[in-house]
Amino acid sequence: MPRSLKSIMALVLATSFATIVKAAGNEDIFELQPEIHHVFREAEKMPPAAFSQLFALITLAPWLILIAGWLQLGYTPGKVISELTAGSTVRTASIIAFLASLVSVEYLFYLYWTKLNLFQTLTYFAGLALITFFTGQRALSSIQARRLGNLAKKTTK
Repeated sequence: MPRSLKSIMALVLATSFATIVKAAGNEDIFELQPEIHHVFREAEKMPPAAFSQLFALITLAPWLILIAGWLQLGYTPGKVISELTAGSTVRTASIIAFLASLVSVEYLFYLYWTKLNLFQTLTYFAGLALITFFTGQRALSSIQARRLGNLAKKTTK
């Protein structure tokens, strides 16, 4: 490389370096900045307690209607328990397992409302749904077999 070309390149590099340093120097000045004041939203107002209790009763109303309908049809807790224990132990265990899996799904919904996020809930629900499906299929099949057996006994008499 000719000497003049080296000196021109050195001059260009020195000039560009000086320009970069000068530009960076303007940005590096530390000055007192104005204080940042954060403004937070006001807390949302809670509804009156009577209003919340009214809607809690409205959400529980279907359960009250269901229990009243059962009592009107003659299904008392004693009669349901005696029906449950009257069959075989496999039938009783499958029905109790199904009811327990339904209760566990309801408990999972409660946990979703209080602690879990959607992805955690769906992960747990995938396993519980399989358990509930198989226990429900077993329990309802045993109930159907008993009803068909009782129906066959009534028709032969």
